[in-house]
Amino acid sequence: MRERRLPAIGTLVRDKTADRVGVVMGALGKVIYLRPQGGGIEWTVRAEELESASRFDELRARVSELNTNSTCRRL
Repeated sequence: MRERRLPAIGTLVRDKTADRVGVVMGALGKVIYLRPQGGGIEWTVRAEELESASRFDELRARVSELNTNSTCRRL
């Protein structure tokens, strides 16, 4: 069986199980630590559940972050 390389720290990846995009912060064995692109709470995922983030994934994550941080709200 071919060993899959772990993503480098700073790489933007997509967590297939949670359907979230994050930046690789580190790894411990096959467990990868991710953080949202704009910062936030880390989460962990198994290396085999990751894939490279597409431009669409990156844009979707950025829009989600902007929406969350928006201070302009209409009632």
